[in-house]
Amino acid sequence: MGNTDQSSERAGDISGAIHFLARIPLYDTVKPFDISYNPGNGLPASNFQGELHRVTVRDMRKYDLPYEQCGFRICSLDSAMKYEDYDHEATIKDVHFPEVESCVKEAMNASFVKIFNFSQRRRHPSFPIATGEAYEYEQPISRAHLDATFESAKNVIRDGVGTKADELFVRPWQFVNIWHPIRGPLYDWPLAVCDVSSVDFDADTMPGDSVNENGIYENIQVHFNDNQKWYYVAGQQQSELLIFKHADSQIEDGVPYGVPHASFNIGTSTDCKPEFLRESIEMAALVVW
Repeated sequence: MGNTDQSSERAGDISGAIHFLARIPLYDTVKPFDISYNPGNGLPASNFQGELHRVTVRDMRKYDLPYEQCGFRICSLDSAMKYEDYDHEATIKDVHFPEVESCVKEAMNASFVKIFNFSQRRRHPSFPIATGEAYEYEQPISRAHLDATFESAKNVIRDGVGTKADELFVRPWQFVNIWHPIRGPLYDWPLAVCDVSSVDFDADTMPGDSVNENGIYENIQVHFNDNQKWYYVAGQQQSELLIFKHADSQIEDGVPYGVPHASFNIGTSTDCKPEFLRESIEMAALVVW
């Protein structure tokens, strides 16, 4: 599989540890799964077995990475949101959703953008060490994954736009994540994304199940491969939206799947010591041309 030739390391590139799905016989016959509640009867809440690998994470600002090849890009937004506004769901939906949709529509030259949902992650000081109690907010995910398979992405879109989905599905579309810190510059557990052209999806990915009280949602888990090329936005600011795709309608034409991603501990070196814990927001959206 061909990929963008971005192998040489440059200033700002760092080493980070990411968890990957282990290559073990179990997954020859069983899908990896996670259950968000206690299933009871002595049943396990997960069968995930991982491997920790150190990878070079490159500062994407310093590389020529066409979105059509790598699957991610930065979009600048002069937001009307203040830090305290992210405490209010109504303000996020009424103010932030429209401005983000407008920004993404213009940046990607799209005809239609619709955000379906959002989540916030605010790192607890103890993370990644568990406290034994539920966190108030979702925490960073250090496991390489994709949020959705192609079919599960289509299901989210159908739930979001209803009967209009069939009309939109005949046009080129992508299901994307729009991610940014609530305050910056971010040096605490930033998000790493993997160049899709460096991923062997047949050999290095497999579907998994995420189970909650409302049902089963299929995602994609990722095995480690040394050919994978990982990137991040060094010192990402609130105004910098990291857009990366989960699913693409042109997959049957040879377009790669979505972008594997994971959070990683950037460390505490002199030039990147975090001044505050990570707080971020991510939005799932449909982009149509």
